[in-house]
Amino acid sequence: MKSYFTRLSFLLTLLLFLSSCSLFQDLQIKNVTDFAPAFQDKHLLIKANISVQNNNLYAIKLKHSELTISIDDKTLGNIALAEKVVFKRKSDASYPVKLKLNLADGALFTILRNAFKKEVTITIKGSIKGSALGIPKTIAINETKTIDGNLLKALNN
Repeated sequence: MKSYFTRLSFLLTLLLFLSSCSLFQDLQIKNVTDFAPAFQDKHLLIKANISVQNNNLYAIKLKHSELTISIDDKTLGNIALAEKVVFKRKSDASYPVKLKLNLADGALFTILRNAFKKEVTITIKGSIKGSALGIPKTIAINETKTIDGNLLKALNN
């Protein structure tokens, strides 16, 4: 009887781990406010409040990022999370996020040149590492968005 219980509990645990991907729901980013860039050496420190909806039954931690950002196919640099971010379970709240952008050579000139354009295409590629319930997960990012070029003027101050 004990052997049967052990096998059953092992099977249930295995099924739980194999189906854990289906229990994960994507986070929904609703809004970005209080965007505050600041230059420090060859780094651009960005502080912002991000409104996120987490419909999962557990908290999600973002631990590390390896992202490359470019404007109109010209690389600006690499983005890294300056601090870990924890999104509370079953929440719809605003979270402070600190990012560190390591600028590539000529990145400031690229920002200045594109700040007066009507539309600018921004591409972000790479991966974000996080965890949920102690289980690590890496998410591949490949996003391209068209934004108003006037938004880049905030980086020039």
